[in-house]
Amino acid sequence: MAVLALATACGGSSTSSAGDTTPSAGGSAADSSAVLPVQSNPIKNTSTTQALTIDSVLVENNVDASGATADDHLEIAVTNSGSADLSGFEVYYTITDSKTSDTESYYTKLPPSFTVAPGASRVIHFDDTGEADHFPTNQYGLYYTDTNPLDVTVEVSASDSAPQTLTVAKDAGGAEEAD
Repeated sequence: MAVLALATACGGSSTSSAGDTTPSAGGSAADSSAVLPVQSNPIKNTSTTQALTIDSVLVENNVDASGATADDHLEIAVTNSGSADLSGFEVYYTITDSKTSDTESYYTKLPPSFTVAPGASRVIHFDDTGEADHFPTNQYGLYYTDTNPLDVTVEVSASDSAPQTLTVAKDAGGAEEAD
């Protein structure tokens, strides 16, 4: 079961890998480019306006829109508590093996079409389904191959709102499939 932590305004996270990824304008996992780890957090947002909230981060025991079980994947629910649309979303996340301290970090700039209206919520998925609001992932990274417990720290940024961070724990396990 994933453990949720409180969302807070944040800075960056440390990492030990290289690369970058930006999804296609359609914002789906159909993008054929490789998803590679990055060495550092490229998010430079310095806003202090508190309009963005990370409601939850799921890393296991996911369900789809109909409530049916879905393969485990990184799922981030966000809400706009401000009075203007939020856009310009960026997501940076770090996966850390809690036993070995191995880390991988990833960065994705969401397409301009990903906006959240005032008072609305939206869910960002990192998997390879090709559906709307589902973005590419590294199927060969720690999340999918490491059987030790993992800590996943997510930073979400939107233009004109302070970035937010949330950390969750992923239980030890093997292949990530519907529970």
